[in-house]
Amino acid sequence: MDTEKVTIYTEKFMIVGEAAITRKGYRKRLSDFLNDKDVQFIPIIKAKLSPLDMKRDATEAEILILNKNEIIMILPEKGVEL
Repeated sequence: MDTEKVTIYTEKFMIVGEAAITRKGYRKRLSDFLNDKDVQFIPIIKAKLSPLDMKRDATEAEILILNKNEIIMILPEKGVEL
């Protein structure tokens, strides 16, 4: 299992961490993993959760199991230029 640094947006949180992804054969990209119908949950390692409403403080978790249905947007760290 590999990890890829990502920033994920859900309806209520921005999550920064490392997505633990399983690379299968020729399917090596993050998008391949996200589109795999057999995978419903994504482990996020060293997750930092920041509420978008800013009504609470950010929190950290060594591991977070995220349901793919909650994801609005995901940005891989590599390939993003600001």
